[in-house]
Amino acid sequence: MSYFEFDDVRRIHQPYEDQYHRMAFWKPPAYNSPYQNWKRGMYAMSTGLFVVEPIRHFHANMTVLNQFYEWPRTRSEYNIFFKEVCRLPDFWSELSKKLVFGVVSIGGDTAIKLAMWQHIYGGTWSPQEYADYNSFKHLVCSMMAITPTAHLTVPFENARRAYYADKTWPIELRRNYTSPTQALFRIPFEEGPYYLFRGGFPIVMNQFLFWNWYLMLYTFHQNKYFFLWVYQDFNYDYCKALNMAVSFGIASTIAYPAYYTREMVDLWPKERGGHCTWNNSYRECFKWMVENMDMLGYNYLRGYWNWCRRYGFMYLGGLWIADNLGMMSNCNEGFN
Repeated sequence: MSYFEFDDVRRIHQPYEDQYHRMAFWKPPAYNSPYQNWKRGMYAMSTGLFVVEPIRHFHANMTVLNQFYEWPRTRSEYNIFFKEVCRLPDFWSELSKKLVFGVVSIGGDTAIKLAMWQHIYGGTWSPQEYADYNSFKHLVCSMMAITPTAHLTVPFENARRAYYADKTWPIELRRNYTSPTQALFRIPFEEGPYYLFRGGFPIVMNQFLFWNWYLMLYTFHQNKYFFLWVYQDFNYDYCKALNMAVSFGIASTIAYPAYYTREMVDLWPKERGGHCTWNNSYRECFKWMVENMDMLGYNYLRGYWNWCRRYGFMYLGGLWIADNLGMMSNCNEGFN
């Protein structure tokens, strides 16, 4: 076999295809087990975690130091300022706690979502020569994968909040959690398993809407515009960046208002007499938001960038790697 035949088998820039070796676009491996998919999800999302979390942690500590010292103006002042940021008490220990908890939460949450998605969507079939006419497949697969897994974010978010809230309580009431990971394992035994799932509606609805819309839109566009990089020689990374930007923007914009209901119910001023407009119900608040979105829709995005710093940027990095690992592709051979 010549070099050029090897190049054809690799499916790079071929003007023709057959049913076995030369495909119009990438065919994932034949195995599609939940464990293998979970490992790929861990590879992808942990990469996003280790890129985004140190930057976010460094920025948070810069903000803390800026409360006592003014922002630097010269290069030497920046050098001193950045060194002092790294010398703040608990800088490195807190960073390690965040990274460990991030890996644990990814393994029990996002990696399972991606594994479920790839296990279902990766078993479907699409033609090689033209776009798939079955457009409902993307929505059905995303619904099947995310509906049973949307709640997995709740215990990790509650454990993280409990860890940081514990530091603000009076000494006699503190649980003295040493890390978010320890809080995650202690709370079910000390407070009861249900405690980790309390107040989960905003997070569940946010995760359900975001992952459904993103997976549906991204794979739909990937399938419909495959000719751009297969036949028209556009760079695939360029097309993927545009596709991710559109899909992520739409999905996060639709999903964020559900996350915002927690702030509206818990933190917004009450009516006269201490009465809550939505009877302290996240569901009633979300229902009110839907009914009034024609007038107040833009206001629902207040704090959107805080959500992006907490979840969104890590999702972007992880989903980019997930596509490189074949988790956004299905099987192109009928016998698989």
